[in-house]
Amino acid sequence: MRITKMIHHVCFSRLSAFTYSSYPRWKKALFRLPLRYLVANRLERVFEIGTYRLFSLYELARNIGITDIDGQCIMDEALRRLIRKGKVEQAYPGKFRLRSHCRFTGMVDLSSPKAPLLISSYKRPIRIMPHNLRSASHGDTVLVDTIQVTPHYLEAKVLRILNFSERNLVGTLEVLEQKAYFTPLRQELFCDIEIPLKHTKQARSGDSVVVQFDYRRQKNARRITGKVVKVLGDAHIGQVKTVSQLYSRGFSADFSPEEEAAAAAVDFRLTEEEIAKRLDLRGVLTFTVDPEETRDIDDALSFREMENGNYEVGVHIADISHYVKPGSLLDKLAYERSQSVYLADRTLPMFPNPLTYGCSLFAGHDKLAFSVLFEIDSRAKVVGRRIAKTVIRSQRQFSYPEAQQLISHPKDEPFSRALGILFDLSRRLRERRFDNGAITFEDRLKPAFVWDQKGKVVGVKPYQRIESMRLIEEFMLLANRHVAEMAAQRYIPCIYRSHGAPRISFFRDLCRVAMNHGFEYREQNDTMGNSNYAISKNISGFLSQARNRREEYLFTYLTIRSMAQGKYSPVPRRHFALALRHYTHFTSPIRRYADIMVHRILCRELIDASEWIGAPDFEAACKHLNRMHQQAKQIERYVDRQKCAEFLRYKIGQAFEGTIIGLTEAGLLIGLLEFGIQGRILLQSLLDDRYRLDPQSYTIRGKNKKSAYKIGDKLSVRLVSVDVRRGLIDFAIP
Repeated sequence: MRITKMIHHVCFSRLSAFTYSSYPRWKKALFRLPLRYLVANRLERVFEIGTYRLFSLYELARNIGITDIDGQCIMDEALRRLIRKGKVEQAYPGKFRLRSHCRFTGMVDLSSPKAPLLISSYKRPIRIMPHNLRSASHGDTVLVDTIQVTPHYLEAKVLRILNFSERNLVGTLEVLEQKAYFTPLRQELFCDIEIPLKHTKQARSGDSVVVQFDYRRQKNARRITGKVVKVLGDAHIGQVKTVSQLYSRGFSADFSPEEEAAAAAVDFRLTEEEIAKRLDLRGVLTFTVDPEETRDIDDALSFREMENGNYEVGVHIADISHYVKPGSLLDKLAYERSQSVYLADRTLPMFPNPLTYGCSLFAGHDKLAFSVLFEIDSRAKVVGRRIAKTVIRSQRQFSYPEAQQLISHPKDEPFSRALGILFDLSRRLRERRFDNGAITFEDRLKPAFVWDQKGKVVGVKPYQRIESMRLIEEFMLLANRHVAEMAAQRYIPCIYRSHGAPRISFFRDLCRVAMNHGFEYREQNDTMGNSNYAISKNISGFLSQARNRREEYLFTYLTIRSMAQGKYSPVPRRHFALALRHYTHFTSPIRRYADIMVHRILCRELIDASEWIGAPDFEAACKHLNRMHQQAKQIERYVDRQKCAEFLRYKIGQAFEGTIIGLTEAGLLIGLLEFGIQGRILLQSLLDDRYRLDPQSYTIRGKNKKSAYKIGDKLSVRLVSVDVRRGLIDFAIP
């Protein structure tokens, strides 16, 4: 008992120095609010010292020196404030303790700078305001403390940074007389970064640079310091702007000397020992079909007619996992980049060229492959399948137009017959997918660029999909689907590609708009065991009914808005758009890291149990892959917009025939179907009336004249301005 009293005296002696009852009555009356804050701070200190203790009201009052009724009222108000802020909870009547979920550990997500979030396992979002970040940046692991609780989210402040993310940011440098300041291109920081002049690499004011943070000086400082590691050039030059956007999203077109050396050191010679371990398919008719300008060929098809009248169709994928081992330098590089990025004017490969070229399935070379062999009957029904490590030899390399020419005009040769039969099978497979509820969009505003010899855009036209593309796509989908089904049926931990169904509220809005336009809603037989089948069949029905009508753009716009984002997940969930129960990525390991992970998993589980795949954290890997996939999509759209603006920069003042393809609070989205280019008309440029968006009818209406603009309306527009650096195209109505 004496020891307990001694501990109590040591812990609370400083707090007892504040005695509320000793305050004169006039001070209690005039300074009630400041006293309440003071009492709340003292109570918070009491709870922090006795973190795991339960306190009664009498103990709390005694520890902060309250003995009168007025003081107890103030303490009651202060205690309620702490409970409201989420710092204290009432365990049971009359007993209080420090709240158990007051502090959290997680990763900072600054993708939305106005509302930074903490990624944690808590059920409600945890927001961190900019002034509470304490110099934490995107991707940092931090310890936060809850400062306010609302019904929808918690508000917290950073106590300390536990682990720093890779701190290489891209932005603009401003050089002064004694120091330089760095402004990030993306809003991932909320405080200035100081660069000593000796660490600027002789960059000038206005240059775009890559800056690395100084970790040691940052831990307890609100001021961040760093050094320039790469100078990209003048930030006002369009080419430098593009490169800056690439670096800011974690992509780069070049590799370090160590990475280039590691790729060049890979030995691609096939030994007899390795060939003996694999299924030898070098004598089977095999070919590839790819774009004309492709540099990486990661898939091939083989075709063989069987004695029972069925066909053996092989989907052969480059076995890059045989050369890239877990934990190696090339493996770490591929994981960080996550995928190759195909931009309008360049390609950002996931691997250096020696490795990409050595693994690609070029015609006339023996190559290692990971293959899925299907036995398919004449009605395109899969009656057998198997997965094997193989050795193949492609006899012919087709481009999409060349393959289309053989499909459209058959010749008396083996490749023409094989392509004809495979095309018929792919058409039946596609029809079956759509009967099961698959959804597709005809994107008429995806641009295809025409270049001159100097690499400048001289023409833009809508991207055209031909039947040979759909042929290859269908068999790749078939392979991905069956690999995912096999993994799910055998309970193999794997990386799946999932796509959620639209929310019911969005689907109801779509149905309401469809019926207002006279389209038919049909009750569907739910053959899939849930409502996804009915939803997808009706969406497909609306899109098919609206095709080649003005409402086509409206339904495409609403459907895209309602659709969820596809993502990687360790859980085998349904892929709504493809109408498949299980789906994964298996067919592109040269340009997607997720496919490499799937190859390693299947090899260990189905072929070689001694295969080492490392110790992957599937949950963390999926989050990283999803984030990099979104970054790649953003940079691809940005470069497309930039090249479209570059094409139109000398056409200012010209008139075009446009179509309204979308509406926002800021204005109208205009599509030039002749070119596949998108632009905008700002509402503030419409001077004949005051317009606003009506979200119920998806119409922009005028207040006075009652004129309206709807999605699908055709307009004569005039090009008024082009911003090549930002990729913005502005039109006006003449």
